[in-house]
Amino acid sequence: MREPALPVDPGLPGEPTLPDVGRTQAWLARRGVAVWLPARLLALRIGARGFATRGAPRYLIVVACLWWFGGVLFHAVELPGRAAVTALLVALYLVLRLRRVQAADEVAERLAGTGRPPAPGVAAKQIGWWYLVSAAVTFAGGAFAPAVGAGAAALVLARAFRAPVIAEDEASRQADEVLRAEDVHRFAPCAVYAFLAMPVFVVDWAVPGALGWWALAYLVAVAGMQLTGWLLLRRRYRRLPPGYYGR
Repeated sequence: MREPALPVDPGLPGEPTLPDVGRTQAWLARRGVAVWLPARLLALRIGARGFATRGAPRYLIVVACLWWFGGVLFHAVELPGRAAVTALLVALYLVLRLRRVQAADEVAERLAGTGRPPAPGVAAKQIGWWYLVSAAVTFAGGAFAPAVGAGAAALVLARAFRAPVIAEDEASRQADEVLRAEDVHRFAPCAVYAFLAMPVFVVDWAVPGALGWWALAYLVAVAGMQLTGWLLLRRRYRRLPPGYYGR
């Protein structure tokens, strides 16, 4: 199984595409690993998490059309209502992208074998407490936008805590740890949902009362905690340990 990715026929199940290989090379290079052909298991998993993967542009087009249709349908609705529709579409897009990643991980799991999920405490440490606290603060807000995001984030967090480790050696085990930590930021961005809850503040802008200032403090707190968690994550995994990542 420890073989380089050779995207001869990317139409076959389990075969990474050339863009997948390129995204994996760049992902590894940012962490101090230079390879010409990344390992097939890594190319399958890392490549699927890119923005311009198979299916992602179609998802974006569908969500954009729904957003335009929703804008026409709800043009007379006040700003908080339109923001709630936007939050729903953002959550839909992220869930669709997550499903594409899950499909690639299922293929990788069949190739590498089924491992056990990490212990809850280990998974929480990998994800980072800053992110977990930011998620708790975000979805305790109670507005519709955080409520919609809570459903989508619950799917992402459940996978982060319960998904098995997909690895064939120590190098791919370390990559699994990094991807598990990055996925929550990639598919459950708390700060985005907090921002979409801000129309409460915008509506109150003319007479900035206590509600408006609390909403602003809420956004700053959530964005600050998630940014801190992301920066600590990048620092913790800035270099991968020696191992076989390709050739």
